[in-house]
Amino acid sequence: MKRAKSKGHVYYYFDTGQTDDDGKRIWKRLPDPADKAFAATYAAMLGHRARRQNVVERLTVAKLIDLYQCSDKFSKMADSTKRLYRLYQAELVDKLGTAPAQLVERKDIVLLLDQMADRPGAANMVKRSGGAAYAWARKRGHVTNDPFFEIEEMDTGEHEPWPEAALQLCLTAEDDIVRLTVHLLYYTAQRIGDVAAMSWRDIRDDAIHITQKKTGKHLIIPLHQELRKELARHSRSLTTIIPGKPMESKNNRLRLAMQTICTEAGFKIVPHGLRKNAVNALLEAGCSSAETAAISGQSLQMVEHYAKRRSQKKLGLSAMEKWERT
Repeated sequence: MKRAKSKGHVYYYFDTGQTDDDGKRIWKRLPDPADKAFAATYAAMLGHRARRQNVVERLTVAKLIDLYQCSDKFSKMADSTKRLYRLYQAELVDKLGTAPAQLVERKDIVLLLDQMADRPGAANMVKRSGGAAYAWARKRGHVTNDPFFEIEEMDTGEHEPWPEAALQLCLTAEDDIVRLTVHLLYYTAQRIGDVAAMSWRDIRDDAIHITQKKTGKHLIIPLHQELRKELARHSRSLTTIIPGKPMESKNNRLRLAMQTICTEAGFKIVPHGLRKNAVNALLEAGCSSAETAAISGQSLQMVEHYAKRRSQKKLGLSAMEKWERT
């Protein structure tokens, strides 16, 4: 119970133990303690709260995940996102499925994720998909706890460039969003957040004008002919090139869509790896480090660092051709 004072009057409120759609705690007005109805009203509210709490504590993690996957919010996700969430939420259910959802604590999730330390990428997906389910459940009033609160994602190490087969798979994917996203990532050498924020109005004079969020650098990137062809397949609008608001949820949606297609084909990738593919492609094409940096927006030192993963085979062939010409 809490007491509030307004305009010289004191008011009393009861904590229902529930939250609204914005996650804010719901309080209900109580009669004044001097009022004869106070005791009966307080007892009734307390009884309702206790009954709700009992129901919540009997809701298992497995049932919570099942409810989430049957929800309208889940149904509106892209099919690729749903497949990936089901995959990693199944790991959460396998380890904690019978536990009361309301009683799961942060330390329980930390222990679970630490046991997956040899698979940091999978651990991060369990955190994201499980956290999404709990966030939905809190808004619906099914639980009030947040066992995923401020758990940092694991370091997955330095991102590797995509295998050539994975790159070609996504550049020719039937999924329009995946194909468009990969074309933009690869042919601009930018981060996924910057690509997600690109708008049609940023395309001027046959180039994309962007300001990198991380560095603040303004870049004018000429359109590669393959990117120009891909953009021509899509209708222009006053919004972003890739549909959806450029927020973290959009970045995750795009990331999951690409990873799902690649995972199903046996490839393990992260979107940021495409920056290495792009940098290496520019260098292998004979571009200088300065020319490459003008596209990627990186420092010359970072370009040289990325250059370590250039294809020795391609460079060897190029070197031999130049040698033979002399």
